[in-house]
Amino acid sequence: YDLEELQKWGKSRGWCPYYLTRQAINHANILVFNYQYMLDPKVAKMVSKELEAESIVVFDEAHNIDSVCIEALSVDINDRGLEQATRSLGRLSSEVSRIKTSDNQRLQSEYQNLLNGLIDQGLLDAPSNDIGLTSNVLSPDVLNEAVPGNIRRAEHFISFMKKIVEHLKERLRAVAGPNGGVQSETPLAFLHRLTNGTSLEAKPLRFAYSRLTSLLRTLQVSNLDDFRSLTDIADFATLLSTYSEGVAKFAIIMEPNASSIPGAVDPVIQLACLDSSLAMAPVFKRFGSVIITSGTLSPIDLYPKLLQFQPCVSESLNMSTFR
Repeated sequence: YDLEELQKWGKSRGWCPYYLTRQAINHANILVFNYQYMLDPKVAKMVSKELEAESIVVFDEAHNIDSVCIEALSVDINDRGLEQATRSLGRLSSEVSRIKTSDNQRLQSEYQNLLNGLIDQGLLDAPSNDIGLTSNVLSPDVLNEAVPGNIRRAEHFISFMKKIVEHLKERLRAVAGPNGGVQSETPLAFLHRLTNGTSLEAKPLRFAYSRLTSLLRTLQVSNLDDFRSLTDIADFATLLSTYSEGVAKFAIIMEPNASSIPGAVDPVIQLACLDSSLAMAPVFKRFGSVIITSGTLSPIDLYPKLLQFQPCVSESLNMSTFR
């Protein structure tokens, strides 16, 4: 089936073509998709998490794979996105208030569902009794320590995200102001200013993306594109907190004008990934056979260093335009 035929087939049976395709992945012998479905953590968790460890992963035309890895873990924040995020938070707040009066049990069970999701993603350790996630009951200690208390309740988390959005707006105004200019900070320095300016703790930031995803799922949001900017900010917060210490794997770059349009002003804050191996490491860890190939993969010895892996087989084949 092509996309159009799949849409018709799903419509005739009342099935969603998107989820039907995701289910079909588990039964296919060969899958062809772009790098993001394997390298971008947000997409990979949804699409390729069910693939068996024995699967053979082939990255074709991989001469730019390091750039794709860096792009997958980099996040840009601008004024337009922050305004959209503010509107999205207002919609979420209204929806939470509505559900609290009509279906409060759904919100009460959301935290347990969030924990199950974090365990499923490998962000939390499963309980020692090894009970299935659908019927899993975590001990009170795990419940208290897993996700910080100030973002467990939906309304508290929305207030938490509003403070982050307002702080980012202030930083953008400063960058675009008369005393601004291009600036660079380490994630630790940026995180320190954020926590001081908002009185928020650093630990909850690590769960911002998973917490937002859980809330959107609980509220049964259908048009996720409307919340893309808010999702990017939650992703920014999670990456910032996770990689703020140790050897610098990210950098914060603030520009007063990232627009290519003459006369337009578009200040931006970019969380720039500096280490392409971060996106590839989960692939190497999960799959036993990973092949990286391209007709222009040169110099071939450079890529194991960029992606930090030890190849079992490395071969460069001579090519000619003559038969």
